[in-house]
Amino acid sequence: MSHITSAFTDAVHDSQFCFRRLLKAMSEPGTLVKLDRCHGFGTMMPATSQVLLAMADNSTPLWLSPSFLQDNAATKNIHFHTGASTNATPYNASFAAIALTDMPRIKLNELVFNVGNEEYPDRSTTLVIETDSVSSGQHFKLSGPGIKDECCIQLGELSSDVKNTLLAQGEAFPLGLDLIFVSGEQVVAIPRSTSVEAM
Repeated sequence: MSHITSAFTDAVHDSQFCFRRLLKAMSEPGTLVKLDRCHGFGTMMPATSQVLLAMADNSTPLWLSPSFLQDNAATKNIHFHTGASTNATPYNASFAAIALTDMPRIKLNELVFNVGNEEYPDRSTTLVIETDSVSSGQHFKLSGPGIKDECCIQLGELSSDVKNTLLAQGEAFPLGLDLIFVSGEQVVAIPRSTSVEAM
């Protein structure tokens, strides 16, 4: 039985749509955007699948958290639709996707994702982190480029390790990790240039 399912109905236009939405999310940190062009692959949330469909290709090394790696539907569809490899080490990964079920156990500081270097800060890893909500939980205040004054967001029930990583955003800029939080079809991005405070 094949695990391959449909992705974008219109591969070019849907991919461009998602890319533009992600660009808005990254350039306006804290802004919620909706990705609704396809269902999720396996246990992947729809937005997680669409981020990877829009951003990954056969030259993109991906790192997937254990639940995703063990999900044949997720891995086979990512391979089939993007051509991307899913066997990258954390440090070599351009994108890393963390499943909601894995988030409580993931130790980000032990995985050693790439934070870029002074010559190529843009080579850092982008983390796609699934959460249970982007409309409940602790409030966080964001400030920095793309934000007028400041904005307030909620990111659901985060593990202490993910929360610590979030609160460290902006401290090492221009180095650091770009974070994309997803819940269902909703996305909020917090790039490495953004400062985050707990409220």
